[in-house]
Amino acid sequence: MWQFIMLQAALPILLTGFRPYDGMARNPTELLMARAPEALADIPGVSLRAIVLDTSYRRSEAQFAAALDDFRPDIVLSFGLSRRIDEIKLERIAVNVDDAPIADNAGELRRGQTIAEDGPVGYWSTLPIDVIRRALKDADIPAGISNHAGTYVCNHILYFGLHTIATRRLPTRMGFIHVPPLPDMVGDQPGRSGLSLDALVKAARIIIATVTSATRSR
Repeated sequence: MWQFIMLQAALPILLTGFRPYDGMARNPTELLMARAPEALADIPGVSLRAIVLDTSYRRSEAQFAAALDDFRPDIVLSFGLSRRIDEIKLERIAVNVDDAPIADNAGELRRGQTIAEDGPVGYWSTLPIDVIRRALKDADIPAGISNHAGTYVCNHILYFGLHTIATRRLPTRMGFIHVPPLPDMVGDQPGRSGLSLDALVKAARIIIATVTSATRSR
């Protein structure tokens, strides 16, 4: 008797990080993208691509769009740095505005500028953020949920990505994860701890596994 085994195709997952900005020497998400292809290559059932975006409103759009067209991911996990936090923050909403007191890396300053004139006020993340938070906490990685991704380039790329996915009617899931500085980046600031690169890699592994499981069970 013949036995047929149905093999599931590997889910293509795009990971994005950012270059340093505002005078910083390093960005943990850039380091995470450099480490990810090798460190996370053993996760079963996925095909990963990691890219680093310029911290620029315009350039990040072009780079993201090119990766979306070339790789055609089922899942996009975008990572960015928040210098104020000491835990992983899973973003709930992207808002349709650029409004930051600092310029991007191209020198462009945006105050109260709409991202997409034809877009809604906001988009919900399409990641299972409550499930991800529980999985991270179960692994002793500090994690919480943030109600929106700010109004700088991190929010910009989340909104741009979700708007592109919506207008093109793609099945792609996308969300944004803010990470803390590395421990040596917070120095001796009272009450600050940061999060190590090893912990960020572990967190990325858990997030990928959790989202993959949720996507396959849809």
